Amino acid sequence: MKYLTLVGFLLFSATSWSQCTGPAKMHAKLQWSEAAKATSPDRFWEVETHPVLNADENRSPVTIRKCGESKSWPLFTLQRSAEVFWSPDSKHVLVVNQPLSGTNKLLLFPLASLSTGTRGGAPDALDKAVNETLAERLGKERHVQFFLPNFVSWKGDNLLLAVGGATYAASDGPLVPYCYGMRVNSSIMRVESVLSEKELKTSTGHSCQVSP
Repeated sequence: MKYLTLVGFLLFSATSWSQCTGPAKMHAKLQWSEAAKATSPDRFWEVETHPVLNADENRSPVTIRKCGESKSWPLFTLQRSAEVFWSPDSKHVLVVNQPLSGTNKLLLFPLASLSTGTRGGAPDALDKAVNETLAERLGKERHVQFFLPNFVSWKGDNLLLAVGGATYAASDGPLVPYCYGMRVNSSIMRVESVLSEKELKTSTGHSCQVSP
C-alpha cells in the first residue's frame, strides 16, 4: 500500500511539475503587436505570440511549447490578427488566421507530430478542404470575394465551422452573401457534412460573418 502511495505521489509530482502555471485558455485572440499565451485544456502546452515591433512589416512569430521545457516549435507568422482554439482533448490546435481584411485562413496542427518529432499533415489541409467544399457548393460561376470561416464548436473529432462570406458572378457583378455550417473530422481533416444557413442557425444559434 505504501509502495502504491509513493508511486502515485511521484506520478502526480511529475505531472504537476510539467503543467503550465497559468489557467487553461481554450480560446485566445492574438494581435501581431501584443504578447499573448493560450494554454491547452490539459495545461501541458502553450501557444505564444512573440511581437516584433521594429520590422518594416508585421511579422510576429507564433510558437508552441511543452510547459516545463525550453524547446518550442514555430506554428505560423502573425501578420495582423488571429484566433486560437484548442480541441477539448488538447491534441489539436486550430488557428483562424486573419492576415487580410475579408480573407481568413484555417490552420490545424496535430500536436502528436510535434511531441514525437514526426512530420504531420500540412497545417493548411483544413483550409484547402473547406475551400474545395465551398467551391462545389457555390458552383463554377461564382467567385469568392470574402472568405470568413469562424469557429462554432468542437466535440471529440467533430469540429463545426461557420463558413461565410460573399461572392460575385462577374467583375462588376453585385456581391451575394453565402453561409454554410461545415462539420469537419479533425483527425483526418475532411469535411463530413454541410449545413445550410437555416440548419446552422436552428441547431446551434450561430450565424456566419459575411463581410469584414
